[in-house]
Amino acid sequence: MTITPPELATWIDGTSELSAVETDDVLHDPNTGAPLQRNRASSPEQVERALAAAWSAHTRGTWRDLGLAGRAAVLHRLAALIDEQQAAIAELDSLNSGVTLRETTLFASSLGGTIRTAIELAEQRGESSELAAAQGPVRLRRVPWGPTALIAPWNAPSAVAVKKMAYALVAGAPVVLKPSPASPWSAQLLAAAAAEAGLPPGAFSLLLGGGDVGEQICGDPRIKAISMTGSTATGRLIARASAPNLTRLRLELGSNNPAIVLADADVAATVEHLAEGMTKLNGQWCEAPRRVFVDRSLHADLVEGLADRLRRARVGSALDAGTEVGPMAFRQRRDDLVAQRELLLASGATAGHGPDLPGDGWFVAPTVVSSPGQVDLPGEVFGPMIAIEPFTAVGEALARSNAGPHGLAGYVFAGDVERAIAVGGRIEAGEVKVNGTSLLDMCAESAQSFFGDSGLGGHGDADVLEFYAGKQIVGVDLVDAPM
Repeated sequence: MTITPPELATWIDGTSELSAVETDDVLHDPNTGAPLQRNRASSPEQVERALAAAWSAHTRGTWRDLGLAGRAAVLHRLAALIDEQQAAIAELDSLNSGVTLRETTLFASSLGGTIRTAIELAEQRGESSELAAAQGPVRLRRVPWGPTALIAPWNAPSAVAVKKMAYALVAGAPVVLKPSPASPWSAQLLAAAAAEAGLPPGAFSLLLGGGDVGEQICGDPRIKAISMTGSTATGRLIARASAPNLTRLRLELGSNNPAIVLADADVAATVEHLAEGMTKLNGQWCEAPRRVFVDRSLHADLVEGLADRLRRARVGSALDAGTEVGPMAFRQRRDDLVAQRELLLASGATAGHGPDLPGDGWFVAPTVVSSPGQVDLPGEVFGPMIAIEPFTAVGEALARSNAGPHGLAGYVFAGDVERAIAVGGRIEAGEVKVNGTSLLDMCAESAQSFFGDSGLGGHGDADVLEFYAGKQIVGVDLVDAPM
């Protein structure tokens, strides 16, 4: 480790102050289990001041009324400042999440570009447009809803936070950011950059803490929109807290994502794609493939090939350059994953995996669980474990794929791409990828919805931009015909 974790501060009106509540939680190095820092949370009084500052900024228009050009100038400065911090952000995110430094460096190097893309899309869309109307001017305006709460996850702390910040801020909304209490460090660098970039008072606040702080933020009527990425359980709590205020919600939640492997699939290529998808971010990403339904003729070869590939995966410290799979983010995440594996083995499934690394870090060996019959996962899997079962007819695989409550992502592997797309179109999920498991959107116009209990809203850059502002029509009214 080459960087010291920053002081856990609350940021209000561009100024930092110590988060007032010292919690019982300790942040550890997931690679060694060594304690690094006592966690802290914002006090109810600090939360109230941040909400009041955001509301004041909204009612006075200090950020909105800069106009798109004025906001873009500030956000370009923010992008440049974050670019300068990318190495520190990458290391802090790796320490918080256990994700390999190689991956967090890729994320950190893209943060400035995320902000610039948001600006470009906003400029292309414009703040208003003229509508055709014979009676006189009629304009469509895009108006920010108001103070917006951004709730970020622990698995990709800065990447998710910056994307939410960029699109909310460019739309003119004051922002209240709350990172996960498991990954608060890189948010400190983002807050410092926001202050240095010159965001006006109340346009950006950073609050720390867990569910009690989140409930105070999300239940407040001054918060007009909430964008959250995290677990389905947390999403339900946010929906419940905000329901009395009819707050606009965008919730990206969990999913045990299915993959269907058809009889003409290239087994070797499928093995590589599945191994990559299930171990990316150490398996700690919401769109990872979790359940594989493979044509019975390929079942044995796929299980054997994937088990062999996972045994060869380089598991080690997230800070080592050669590591493919790092530790789980925290002890409970590791323990929950191991318990799920043991439940599956007790139910009669078999598992192929290398040895869990010795030592005090939060390591779990990448694991393939298989059965000649059905494999029912005991809850959402969030780590490097995947289940494989055979099917005889494609309709059977689709029924199993669609049987759960989730609907975030899906995958199809086949030689015949058109048939794969046809099969993928019958998976009830917002995004279905054929012959790949990348993190990237498939094209610039990609947009997906969150199906089932995988959330509300969706993502895709243009759709995300639309979430943070409402549409308002202003113009000369038609004259009603006489009665």
